[in-house]
Amino acid sequence: MVITSIDEHRKILLVEGLISNGMVEYESLTGRLRKVAPRSTVQLMDGEKILGYDHVLFAVLNALNARQRGRTISGDIALEILVYTSAQRQIRRALSEIGLKPESRNIILVAVSDSVEELENIRREVGQIEGLRIDSSFIESWREDKLEVVKRTFEISDSELEAIRIADTSKRHVAEKLVIERMALLSVNV
Repeated sequence: MVITSIDEHRKILLVEGLISNGMVEYESLTGRLRKVAPRSTVQLMDGEKILGYDHVLFAVLNALNARQRGRTISGDIALEILVYTSAQRQIRRALSEIGLKPESRNIILVAVSDSVEELENIRREVGQIEGLRIDSSFIESWREDKLEVVKRTFEISDSELEAIRIADTSKRHVAEKLVIERMALLSVNV
């Protein structure tokens, strides 16, 4: 479990990796988590398209900054986080790219709150759900096939990846920088 204080917004961020056996109904899961943490924002995303913790952190920061400036794409902060994570301006496309689907097995749970207690409630509740287990290791895990999924999702070409790659820098690190750059461009254009 990764909990981070976002001091400039007086918020606390929880990022957790979850593995589903395919029998979890995601709408009811989200509702259940919101019930145990009513003052928190909860978002679930497809973990296969998330490059790592920094990808999520920068998306949350962009969403909170957009809200503070009054320049959001969505009126819902959970959707705003999804929009920035996907680096997509259109909510429908963001849901299509990063949102959970029935076949999603690796899930990223993002929760933003004023209360550590509510974040702990969320984590405790997740631990009680049959067919779902907490596994934060895949948030930072890397496979070459994941790079291909990320390149398609964020429209990163091989030439773009290689153009900014410096010796001894992993493709994953470069891809994450490119995705964060796309999120920053989105925030400037909103």
